[in-house]
This record gives sequence, C-alpha cells and structure tokens, in this order.
Amino acid sequence: MSLLIAFGSQTGNAQNLAHLIATHLEDRVDVRVIDMGESDPEILKEENSLLVVTSTYGDGEAPDNASEWLSFLKFQDELDLSHLRFGVIALGDSYYPHFCQCGKDFDFHLTRHGAKSLLSRLDCDRYYEEVYQDWLNDFMKGLET
Repeated sequence: MSLLIAFGSQTGNAQNLAHLIATHLEDRVDVRVIDMGESDPEILKEENSLLVVTSTYGDGEAPDNASEWLSFLKFQDELDLSHLRFGVIALGDSYYPHFCQCGKDFDFHLTRHGAKSLLSRLDCDRYYEEVYQDWLNDFMKGLET
C-alpha cells in the first residue's frame, strides 16, 4: 500500500507536518511526500491514496505552492478521481474569518470529482501537534481496510 502526502505551505508549518507524518508512517506504508508547487496535479489521476496537508494564506487563499493544484481541481470539469481515497489536514488560525479555507476547498473539490474521503477533514487551530495523531491513526485504519 502506498500513500502520497502533498503539502501546501506558505511558512513551512504544513511542510513540517507532512514530513513528520511521513516519518511516523514509514513502517506502515510506502509513503512519498511532495511539494505541490514542484509537482504536476495530473498525478492525481494515477494515485490511489492521498493525504493533503495544507495551510491557508491571506484572506482564505491557497499557499503559493498549492494554488496550481487547487485551480486544477476547481476548473477541470471532466476530472474523474473516483479511484482516489483521501484525507485533508488543514492548518489555520481561527482569528481569521476564512479559517482553514484552503483545506475546506481541497476537501470539497476532491469530493466533487468523485474521490472518497476516508475521514472528516481535520481543521487545526494554530497548534496541530496535540490533535493530528489520533486523526492520523483513524485515517490509516481507513486506508488499511
């Protein structure tokens, strides 16, 4: 079983979490971490399992390195991702009105194209360290079934 972890990060928090998760899972699954800004979103057509780890930037926008992926999902009307199982970890700060908006957008558009969410999106308010591990264990149980 393999898992692609794709991160969108403006300041490095989502990138750090993506690599932390990969280290945590390397004994359980064949895991790859990619920077969305250095990868073609077309790879989603060939992946079976995806974990999106993304922050939100500015007024609810995608981080610079995730904007192409999000645009790809928004504007590809004929995209079929029914083969893809996924989860989303969204990082944000509830002080801002568009809390975790980028993660919400990824979740929505992946589902819109037929991808199957294995677990409800995890919205993290500033400090993800305390909340992501239980969610990740549940996500992995879904992948393993």
